[in-house]
Amino acid sequence: MGSPPQQKDWTWLRVRCEELERWMFTDFSAARKVMEEIEAALRQDTPVDILAAYCSHRAFLENQWNHFETALTYLERALQSWERLNNDERVAEAHLDITAVHINRRDWQAAEQSLERARYFLSKYPENQRLNGQLACREGFLNLHLSNHRKALEKLQEAERTLMALGEKATLKDFYILTLVISGLGDLYERMDEEDSSLEAYLRALPIVEQHRLRPRLPWHYLNAGRAAIAQNDATYARECFERVLQFANEEEIEAKAHALANLGILALLQGDNQRAALLFDEAAAQFANPSSPSDFTNLSKIQAWRAELLWQLHQTQQAETHFEQAYDFGKRGHDLNHLAHVCQALAQLCAARGDYKAAYHWQQQSTEIIEQHYLQVRDRERQEIEIRHNLERIRQEAQLAKLRVASLQQRALRAQMNPHFLFNALNAIQGLITSGRNDEAETYLARFAKLMRHTLEYSDLEVVTLEQEIEFLERYLDLNRRLRFRNRLHYTIVLPTQVDPAELFIPAMIVQPFVENAIEHGLRPRLEGNLKVEFRLMEDENTLLCLIEDDGIGFNNGREKQKAQPLSYQRHRSRGMDITRERLTLLHQLHKNSGMQFIRIVDLSDKTQGERTGTLVEVILPVLDPS
Repeated sequence: MGSPPQQKDWTWLRVRCEELERWMFTDFSAARKVMEEIEAALRQDTPVDILAAYCSHRAFLENQWNHFETALTYLERALQSWERLNNDERVAEAHLDITAVHINRRDWQAAEQSLERARYFLSKYPENQRLNGQLACREGFLNLHLSNHRKALEKLQEAERTLMALGEKATLKDFYILTLVISGLGDLYERMDEEDSSLEAYLRALPIVEQHRLRPRLPWHYLNAGRAAIAQNDATYARECFERVLQFANEEEIEAKAHALANLGILALLQGDNQRAALLFDEAAAQFANPSSPSDFTNLSKIQAWRAELLWQLHQTQQAETHFEQAYDFGKRGHDLNHLAHVCQALAQLCAARGDYKAAYHWQQQSTEIIEQHYLQVRDRERQEIEIRHNLERIRQEAQLAKLRVASLQQRALRAQMNPHFLFNALNAIQGLITSGRNDEAETYLARFAKLMRHTLEYSDLEVVTLEQEIEFLERYLDLNRRLRFRNRLHYTIVLPTQVDPAELFIPAMIVQPFVENAIEHGLRPRLEGNLKVEFRLMEDENTLLCLIEDDGIGFNNGREKQKAQPLSYQRHRSRGMDITRERLTLLHQLHKNSGMQFIRIVDLSDKTQGERTGTLVEVILPVLDPS
């Protein structure tokens, strides 16, 4: 395998990451060893692409081992790395992997939110069959768990078609996702009581697993195939599948191992090998030496019930009753009321058979009460599933509606944005240059004015621009104001954020200009001169950008009084433009889960400095957006 080099040669780590990607689908032991070697070799200056790949692979393994919180931690690190590399397809895949973990955690809302992020990035890559197949798979499983069978069937079938179409381009991960999809179809058909289709799907997944030696969920694939074989009365193939489960299940897959042992015990029982059946049932129960979850107790209850059935067949009634009672005690701490009711019925029959009708009545009464609880539980679960589906659909629709409103507001903002006073004064100033014979200057400023107008029109199709583009627009706007309206008596500076490239930060298009225009119109224009400073600072969360617009004009309070003296049409224009901008900001922050903060803050510097300075400071928090 080799050892890590001492010098800064990253080839070794890249090769190890490629090996990890192969082993994590084929050999967990080898994967764990390589994972530990990579972890020990990582340094602060490790290239981002290596770190992203390692974290993605590590998260996949942690998810397979049911270490869900650890998996999410590594996926967040991977996501940040892919974002730094501007690799949108990998970002989308990371969101899909995060969705898988949330589904395993039964956190449906978090799963839907991750899916929405994946959909956003994948909308730019409709031709990417691999990732769109994965997207359909995750959507199918989310709907399957929420009992939305029609939608689950639609999405799982779509995923199967998409992944099958990859042909020779398919990777190990594609085949792994495909086996999940086919097994998911088997589960879905089973829930829909389409037994033949369910068996066919379970059996169809296994050859793919064997051909590519896929390790993830391998015991469960064999377990499903074994169950399918039992239903088809093929005891030989069923036994072979269950023994394969025991061969491949590791210490973190005790539930699969216990199910295999119990099923082997049932097969032995059906063949009359009672001694072997008893040993297998005991070994299955031993897998849950320290039960903690409801699932553990339900599994123990079922194993004890099978043990009791065996003893009953052997006419060992007293021992059978003891095991049924143990099954009842375990079942009360489990989650399967239907099974618990069957245990009570078995106890009622057993007691009646030995003439203890009082005990039989007690257990039959218990069975009736538990069945009622079971039906109430089923109805309550169905109600919760309907509510969750409704809420997820509402969240999805609200997100789409908010996006549409942002787009609509953007168009309205562009129409209301440019102050008609500025347009009139700029054109009037150019006309003055022409009439005074300064044609060269007039031509220069007319060209600059035309560029500004073209810039504005070009933005009409954009929701998102880089900070660099926004600053370029502001500079053109301020330069024309300085030269044509203030006759070079306006001085302005624009301060960029430190330690970040403005070309890599994306913000809403033309979102800062209205605040700058306000500063000019209400603070500086009454003085016909002044200073303006626009500063951008990236905040600690790196998801928001603080924009500070500071002028040394007459101040916010005085500006409001003077605004009242303006024509009513002008006041309405300014109010409408700022209302649109505020609404855009609110919607955008809601979409990015930044609600609860104050997005716009206005300070009169005279109040802040006890009258030593005049002017206004406006603080605006802008969301940092994903590039469109």
